[in-house]
Amino acid sequence: MNRAAAVERVVYWIGLAALIWIVVTFLILPLVASLHAAFFRDGSLVVGQTLSELSRSRRVRAALWNTVWMTSATMVTVTIVGIFQVVVLEYFHLRGRALLKIAYATPLVFGSVVAAAGYNFTYGPGGAVTHLVKAIVSSLPQDWFIGWFGVLFTHTFLMTNFYYLFLRAAMRRVDYATIEAARSMGASEYTILWRVVLPAIMPTLLAVTLLTLYTAISSFAAPQVLGGRDFHMLSQMVLTLNSLRRPDMAALLALMMGLCLMALILLSQYYEARGSYVGGAKATAPIQLRKICSPIGNTVLHFFAYLLVAIYAVPIALVVLFSFAPAASIGIEVIPSSLTLKNYARVFTEGTAFLPFFNSIVMSLVAVSAALVVTLFAVPVILGRRSWLTRLLDITFFLPWVVPSVLLAVGLIVSFDTPNPLVGNAVLLGGYWLLPIGYAIVALPLMVRFLRAAFIGIDPAFNEAARSMGATGLYRYRRIILPIVAPTVILVAGMAFNDLLSEYPLSAFLYNVNNKPLPIAIVDSSLSVDPEQAALNLVYVTLIMAFSLAIILLAERIGLGKGPETTTL
Repeated sequence: MNRAAAVERVVYWIGLAALIWIVVTFLILPLVASLHAAFFRDGSLVVGQTLSELSRSRRVRAALWNTVWMTSATMVTVTIVGIFQVVVLEYFHLRGRALLKIAYATPLVFGSVVAAAGYNFTYGPGGAVTHLVKAIVSSLPQDWFIGWFGVLFTHTFLMTNFYYLFLRAAMRRVDYATIEAARSMGASEYTILWRVVLPAIMPTLLAVTLLTLYTAISSFAAPQVLGGRDFHMLSQMVLTLNSLRRPDMAALLALMMGLCLMALILLSQYYEARGSYVGGAKATAPIQLRKICSPIGNTVLHFFAYLLVAIYAVPIALVVLFSFAPAASIGIEVIPSSLTLKNYARVFTEGTAFLPFFNSIVMSLVAVSAALVVTLFAVPVILGRRSWLTRLLDITFFLPWVVPSVLLAVGLIVSFDTPNPLVGNAVLLGGYWLLPIGYAIVALPLMVRFLRAAFIGIDPAFNEAARSMGATGLYRYRRIILPIVAPTVILVAGMAFNDLLSEYPLSAFLYNVNNKPLPIAIVDSSLSVDPEQAALNLVYVTLIMAFSLAIILLAERIGLGKGPETTTL
């Protein structure tokens, strides 16, 4: 064995040992710790007692009931709006289709805590729309939007992204020949949609419905910002129990949520797999957009299509517009009478205003960099040497996608609230680094998923040719493999960074006064009555939206976000 090969072997085993330590310490241990906290207390099995305490708690019962009915209502409303969007974009011919596509895609850049803050600014007690409506209907309560209605409204128009992305693709796979056959037999457009198109896209429809249920059950930012004092859901209750120093109750409640969510994921994967076989014909004729002959039907369809455009566009337009407005005009004017860059100058020059933004930038960069290092080492190991260990690692990296964020957060808290020998007997809870570690953990599944596909797609001939010329493994990896996967690396790093900038659940559990991130500042400012805080909040939201849009455009440029083309586009 020559010296280069010996060095490579040493590097490989050191890296593998470090990888196993990372997986055990920050992925497996928190989950085991959360399970232990849920079932045991002071060495005794107390799961029955903890369940009894949860069932006796009026607030827990209320949160459970709110979560159940809100999730059910969200499933109904989102399904109606989502299917309507898909039919408008992919089946009927409407004027301004390009505008409709852009408007219906806005939840991709205007979601989570950003959307909750934007909707609160638009429709909340000091919102521009609230002032406008009160000028017409003076009896309207100032807080009409706060409570269950605001949460359901926000869920309805922000959880349609799965329909926009996946159901549209399923609709494009429907064979137009079957539609023409039904039409030649005298079937109406309604009958064709109900009896021909819907059965073809049903597996995908069920899958996206289950994904919507998953998102609604674990909703955190919307009820936190818009729910008010009386409407709480289970994610908020887990945070409350943890703050009350009841990790056993918090862990058990989070575990029950996790089991429910995992069941939904398995069902979603099942129906998605079925969709790949029965979602359309093997060689489909592309759908031709249908014009509605009835003037009344055409008018009604256009009305509701553009009503959705207004619902999506108004909050974003007001947030961006008022981010350039003087703070004194916020909560008073419907449209700002003057514009200024003062708010942006404050964010980038004033220490207290810039600190949350700076903290999120730094922690997200650290988390993304660490996750990339882990992924770029782990993926070649998993793909190159198939064994029980690499298969276990492959499965483990996807646990943060299966486990809800609140359960992972509780596990990290329980694992590192006392000296832990796996991290040198340090206590990470209350320190700076636990939140970036949590960020890195939730970024891993996205990176492993896309980089795994990128590595699999590399032509083995490149590696073999370099090997035949005497290139070492490290040289081949550095000079051949990395340049090939570099575009995907850049893309997933940007996507992960963008997600972490608005990551609220982990931030709510793990932040402290030394590393207060941007999502926490956004929520705090949304609940504040200070117009100066509201002005800063609008700048934060606008900056996150701008970065999200840049990532989507980058995805389009690289080609990852391209869908199947049809003649109707």
